[in-house]
Amino acid sequence: MTDNAKTALAALRDSDHPFGRPLALCLMFEPANDQSLAASIFDLAIALDSALHIPSESLLAAIRVQWWVDALSDSTAQTAPLVTQLHAQFQIHDGLQSDIIDLIGHWQTACHDENRDNSDGWAAVWALVAKHMGQAAQSAIATDIGHQLHHAIRGHEPHAVMPLDRLQISSLRRDDAGQKRSFLYLAACWLRYMQRPNADANHPALVWKMLAWQLFGPPK
Repeated sequence: MTDNAKTALAALRDSDHPFGRPLALCLMFEPANDQSLAASIFDLAIALDSALHIPSESLLAAIRVQWWVDALSDSTAQTAPLVTQLHAQFQIHDGLQSDIIDLIGHWQTACHDENRDNSDGWAAVWALVAKHMGQAAQSAIATDIGHQLHHAIRGHEPHAVMPLDRLQISSLRRDDAGQKRSFLYLAACWLRYMQRPNADANHPALVWKMLAWQLFGPPK
């Protein structure tokens, strides 16, 4: 595994954000390059959440979010580890830089929302990760997973769509070329688990649950 992949995954796994550890676990069967890509994008979303929610004033939130636009638009040397990791990804993935700048626009919009609701931003993150990990054909389902997890993890009312069934979840085991994948599949399994009453997003045995889903199929 590359140093960037280790750093990005460690940051995701150790984050205080409720998505952090589960998302790192969802990536555990992916190739190192894809782990690094997805973890870096999710790390950015978590950093943007902090920029959005920590300041008491919306103007301060907007300034913090704008910092990420400026840092990721500038190709000169950067010292922030996440910025460095993302610039490295820009060299590998065509169009990723502009996609990321567009993505940050959702958080910029949320700065001016009364509730600073960033659910559209998280949904866009999932679609972006799917696109750059070879599952663009599944972007609609990925967006749905992002919306529903955003609501489930915060104990809000479920997103107004039907939950994914087991057949839909199983279909996420393949990418656009028909190769076996695990990330979206495990994320959908986790969502199905999270939609149960009293589900624990960071259950101590979550890694074993994911191993079981990987080996034996989605939760019932």
